[in-house]
Amino acid sequence: MTHITSIPFVALFGQMTARAWRVFKNRRHVTELKFWTDEQLKDIGLTRSDVRRALAVPFYRDPTSLLSDAPYSSRKTTWRAANSVQEKPTLVLVDGQGTKSGQIAA
Repeated sequence: MTHITSIPFVALFGQMTARAWRVFKNRRHVTELKFWTDEQLKDIGLTRSDVRRALAVPFYRDPTSLLSDAPYSSRKTTWRAANSVQEKPTLVLVDGQGTKSGQIAA
């Protein structure tokens, strides 16, 4: 006996239906974030502009994928090759308040 989900078309249709339902449900939850205060959004690591940007995606895309990356997207990341020339750290002399002069900061 053949199981109904072993038929490729039926399995594909079921996956598409499940994804559409998940996107719809997640969009409803993200829409609820519009009514939260700035303090509440800050508590979960989001800003109001993050929520607006997530809701601006087309209706068939999941807005939660943008929100999960939101705290990291605001940071500026500089990528360099591992063998690139690095800046040498500078040492600062510590003020001699009761210590030997010439000590350096650790």
